[in-house]
Amino acid sequence: MHYIKKAGDMKSIRKIIVLSFVLITINGLAIKTKLNLQQAFNKKAIVAKALCTGGLELDYSISNFSRDTLALLLPAGWRFNSDGGKNDFQDVFITQDQILVVAPKSQKKFHIKGFCCEASKSGPIKGILYTNGKLADSSLVQLARYLNKTKFDENTQQNAVWAISDNEPTANVTSVNDSVAEVLRRFVAKLKGEPLPWYTMLKRTRVSNYGDVTNKPVSFMADVQVSAPSVCYSYCYIIDENGAQVSAKIGHWVSEAPTELKTNFKIADLKKGNYKLVVNTNNGGIFGREFKI
Repeated sequence: MHYIKKAGDMKSIRKIIVLSFVLITINGLAIKTKLNLQQAFNKKAIVAKALCTGGLELDYSISNFSRDTLALLLPAGWRFNSDGGKNDFQDVFITQDQILVVAPKSQKKFHIKGFCCEASKSGPIKGILYTNGKLADSSLVQLARYLNKTKFDENTQQNAVWAISDNEPTANVTSVNDSVAEVLRRFVAKLKGEPLPWYTMLKRTRVSNYGDVTNKPVSFMADVQVSAPSVCYSYCYIIDENGAQVSAKIGHWVSEAPTELKTNFKIADLKKGNYKLVVNTNNGGIFGREFKI
């Protein structure tokens, strides 16, 4: 009988241990407070410091003054503004939601990577201070929330951001797999209240550790419809603003019926400026439309 009593006691002890563990877990969850960054700043629950580590990357140190573990939402659409004094550097724009967890009465550093949203300004360099940040204007926030839900490569995302923040051509929102990028390009065109561009221009964006941002053109693509008074052979090519041919020629037969010409030109050697895609025949030009690099 004494053994049975001890066995019963052991079962009771196990129950107490399990119950205590559950209570501790529940209490632990109960003290984890979820806030977005702006709410945390408004409540004076945190202070933060953003320091550039080179390029569009920041070390974001957050001090939690509260007694709770804070799960802080860094939302898509958050914009860190340059605080470099006389030298104004590119702002850093966030396109993906991130949860930053900070224990009570402690400080934690987070590595944040974003996109440039001021293409005309100097690239960020190591050691430059940034503000705590805030939500960007409505169009950029809408773009960020869209990018947060759909996966695109960094190059395509950067050109989408510039299309809104710097009014760069929507045609730059493309990728090697353009069937994927086309969905984003349509979204950006709608945000800007403009028609879908008639061409696309693939560019390669690079950000160095010293903050230099380059955005070089790679290729120009367009599907255009042309027709001629009678069946003839045509040549499609690019000319500069002085009328000089600056690309290879693409030959194609055309007729009275609308004919689709698919073009794809390498333009890595072309400088910034005004250009025109033309289609000429022996009887004269049948198509001409301008674009910029």
